[in-house]
Amino acid sequence: MSDFLWQKTGVQTDARIMRFLAGDDVLLDREFLLFDIEASKAHVEGLVRIGLLADAEGSKLLRELDALARDFSAG
Repeated sequence: MSDFLWQKTGVQTDARIMRFLAGDDVLLDREFLLFDIEASKAHVEGLVRIGLLADAEGSKLLRELDALARDFSAG
């Protein structure tokens, strides 16, 4: 990722700051992504169970999370 979420248009982030903030995070994120997806699925299931998400919303989110995991695993 080349831009931060908080990046302002027309303002360049110093490469030293980027290295400090990102470091090995991208590599570590790749190791954790499938676990994060499983945790997100559990969270969705819990939100459905307590009524904060409708069944249809939960099902759609779970399908998309599964698709994300498949896409990631496929490269």
